[in-house]
Amino acid sequence: DNPPDHPALELIFGPQLVFESAAYFILTGAMHHPVTLTVNDRETDVSHARVYLAQKGSTLTFGEKVYGFRSYLCWREAILEKAGGKASIPDHLIGRERGPFEDLCDWVDPGGLIRVVEGPEYGLLSNPRTFTSQAWSIAADSNQMGLRLLHTTAPLDIRPVNMISAPVSDGTVQMAPKGPIVLLRHRQTIGGYPRVYNVISGDVDMLAQYMPGQRMRFKVVTMQEALEIAGQRQNSLQVLKNRFAA
Repeated sequence: DNPPDHPALELIFGPQLVFESAAYFILTGAMHHPVTLTVNDRETDVSHARVYLAQKGSTLTFGEKVYGFRSYLCWREAILEKAGGKASIPDHLIGRERGPFEDLCDWVDPGGLIRVVEGPEYGLLSNPRTFTSQAWSIAADSNQMGLRLLHTTAPLDIRPVNMISAPVSDGTVQMAPKGPIVLLRHRQTIGGYPRVYNVISGDVDMLAQYMPGQRMRFKVVTMQEALEIAGQRQNSLQVLKNRFAA
């Protein structure tokens, strides 16, 4: 029932959270297990992507991360009952579940590949097939601005060039001296490294769930395919919104 621009809390490490007021909440994104909600020494196991009610003073504790990198806690303050001051959860939200990701987000690549289109400086690559023929490991010095990629079989080579800084976008793959960097949403606006590929808009959000040390594989698609995937993503998100609005 939250508006689309309602705040959410992004979590990279599982903290211990205390609810200072009653609220109902849901955890999505990266999955932790176990997740426990404790109030008055009573513990409740919290399942992923399901709505729960937390009374005032409840503590939310996170276990080990099962998959993904960033978790999201979405919540809304609960209405207190006049008698006793306890919160109750609306009937239409009790046990509401998001459902498996793959059932809702059918635009993602079935093989888990990140799809790219050729970038403006693609022609400078000496061995472009090297980019898609191997898995790339995400370097430890990656951050919210971009993922630095480390080759696992062979480096990606590019002809030397002096270029004027040019605009970059979400998902731009820059060819830096130490190797490719995939730009994320906290990126800069211009860059001076060759833009050899660009992650398609339908897959950009998937980049946020890759963590340092994890491996990533890519697949080149045409611009027409990228546009079709973007349309499929938009339709799937609209179906999801309509489903929850109902």
